[in-house]
Amino acid sequence: MCLDFVYRPLLTPGLDLFIFRPGHVSHNSAKLHIRYPDGGDLELRYKELGSDWIPARNVPWESAGVFEPPTNATDFTMTTALMNLQPSTKYIVALHCRQPTLHSQTALLSSLEFKTAPMPGDPAHLRFATGSCIKPNFPYRPTLSPDIRGFASILDHSDDLDMIVFLGDFIYADLPLYFGSTVEDYRRLYRQVYRTKSAYRLVRKVPMIHVYDDHEIMNNWHAGDAPPMGSALAAYNEYNGLANPPSPTNRAYYNFTYGDIAFYAWDTRRYRSRWETENEVGRSRATMLGKEQKVHFTQWLAAVNHTAAVKFVISSVPLTFGWSNEDSSQDTWRGYPTERAEILELTRHVPNLFFLSGDRHEMAAVELPSGNMEFSTSPISQFTFPLVGQFRANMTGETTLHHRRPGHVKYGILDVDTRSGPVPRVTYNLYTTDVHQGKQPAWTYEAKCSAWR
Repeated sequence: MCLDFVYRPLLTPGLDLFIFRPGHVSHNSAKLHIRYPDGGDLELRYKELGSDWIPARNVPWESAGVFEPPTNATDFTMTTALMNLQPSTKYIVALHCRQPTLHSQTALLSSLEFKTAPMPGDPAHLRFATGSCIKPNFPYRPTLSPDIRGFASILDHSDDLDMIVFLGDFIYADLPLYFGSTVEDYRRLYRQVYRTKSAYRLVRKVPMIHVYDDHEIMNNWHAGDAPPMGSALAAYNEYNGLANPPSPTNRAYYNFTYGDIAFYAWDTRRYRSRWETENEVGRSRATMLGKEQKVHFTQWLAAVNHTAAVKFVISSVPLTFGWSNEDSSQDTWRGYPTERAEILELTRHVPNLFFLSGDRHEMAAVELPSGNMEFSTSPISQFTFPLVGQFRANMTGETTLHHRRPGHVKYGILDVDTRSGPVPRVTYNLYTTDVHQGKQPAWTYEAKCSAWR
């Protein structure tokens, strides 16, 4: 098993990998992530399939233009966008290669479908999955074709998913062995994930957006832009980051809306200092978000407080103090209590705001001291920590509603409905293959929302 995990990415580097998937889909645009190593100019063609699930008839194909194929400089990846789309409308998109063959001037490479988001501010119904931490072929089975069992389980629920929010640790660059700091060392691991059969099917079917965490770089990363951050971030952007919602000045943090549902995704790695110390200066200077990101987040919070029915804040690491071993006391928000208290004081007065996090390879639903709920869910496919997790329920100021340690596959699906009046409905469902084989929720929680206008 150890030899397989260590050397399979080297022996099967996936240089022929083909990717065609939707990233962020807004009310009027859709980002498309492509990896195509075979050469020949490419063309995107698209057409409407219908609005509000009413089939469109006799709609001709439109061309989004012809462009040169990606090159080795970006590992044959590129991200492009379809613009001027209609809200709440289903589309089909086809990727063609314009390299002539014996039978045609073009060749159809692949096609996919997606539905655009509602107009910003409109009442909405959104169903999305959330989780983090994957390693192909874990739990381990001897096989010639490794898979990701968590993605296979999510596929069972994918027919009515609008998107997947991946919370970090999409690759494990340092586990079980760190091979090196070149951009190719990181790219190889992304290719290993995307070439599994369940990943290939899932990312074509459901738009997926991302934040990154330490294992996309190196365990417990807190060294800013020092090497190997440059190589790690380049590979992350090529495979995941550029397909995310637009970000300010090309940062990895971003915000977006789905109707009257608002999201903010933090970058909890690049700008963090070392964790707080007992020293007063250390307490005042310790930061996970950095000054620029915190100002941007505060401005977003003020803007959506009375314009969005439900708000989600995405953090790769948990805010709860429940995980209390040495690692979590440094790496999670537990290691940054002063800035955490500042954040929670801001969100205390924001109705219907929820935190989403992963990282700990366990699941916990916790009411934080601010009154906001946090759903921390992981891993999608990884090991658990049976002896060192040390989760403590009901820490000072917190109320633990549910905690689950067992299970190599755990993920959440949230159902958000703001169409029924001033009080929205938010339901969280925990899925694990240990319970009902992941077909039915292992735990369900209906949040106590309030009127937001």
